[in-house]
Amino acid sequence: MQWTSLQNVAPGLTNLLAYERSWLKPDIRAGLSVAAVALPVAIAYAELAGVSAIVGLYSCILPMIAYAIFGSSRQLIVGPDAATCAVIAAVVTPLAAGNTELHWQLTIVMTLMMGTWCLIASRFRLGAIADLLSRPILNGLLNGVALTIIVNQISKVLGYTSPSSELIERILALPENLLSSHWPTMGISLLTLLILLGVHYARPNWPAPLFAVVLTTALAWAANLPRFGIETVSGYTGGGLPMVSWPDFKPGLLRDLVIPALNLAVVSFVSMMLTARSFAAKNGYEVDAD
Repeated sequence: MQWTSLQNVAPGLTNLLAYERSWLKPDIRAGLSVAAVALPVAIAYAELAGVSAIVGLYSCILPMIAYAIFGSSRQLIVGPDAATCAVIAAVVTPLAAGNTELHWQLTIVMTLMMGTWCLIASRFRLGAIADLLSRPILNGLLNGVALTIIVNQISKVLGYTSPSSELIERILALPENLLSSHWPTMGISLLTLLILLGVHYARPNWPAPLFAVVLTTALAWAANLPRFGIETVSGYTGGGLPMVSWPDFKPGLLRDLVIPALNLAVVSFVSMMLTARSFAAKNGYEVDAD
């Protein structure tokens, strides 16, 4: 009975307790491969969400540890992705109104709300909701998010400042903004793209994002690229977890986050379940939606 209860609460932990020594070597290789790709991408996701790079690193590491204990999929990787970060930024940025500290606080609160919604759904066995949303609906949503990400990030890739935060206005202003692009920034962006494509085609099994980050970081340090007006990742230089203070947080903003957090929880859950079920079907086991 105790083993069954443990398996229901922490199925990943039960798998760890029955871990076979022969799995260790391939698991180490898999872990290194995932880390090589996930860590540099996490920095990009942090930028997308409007928080510091260190936040992206921790949000990449800690959820994986938690899911290894409480999750039921053996292949699923849990952490921030482009869709969730883009949605969080779209909701939080207007509320923060340029206040960096408030942006950070609202991001934390929205994330906690999303987790709370997921816990409530699990408590009431609402995992069947994954059967109600089809792949085309999810693909349509993700394609819309992808378009939003491209439009919002192109100013950083080309090195110009967009005065508007609205998607349509940014698209309409794109031809004019292209004329004010920052050429050194554009050059680094192009170099990064070439590294990604080159590594991908020359060595498909190598972690292209890691190579791109390492090489361009080394170039930025060696050539002192900030002197050419190229912005670099900054904002946190200490060790340990990033600290948060709450002096200016307005509790009234909570009501503006409740429904967006619920929507994000549903979308993230359905996307995760579609992926987890595909892996489970391929490898001959079942995942618990709750």
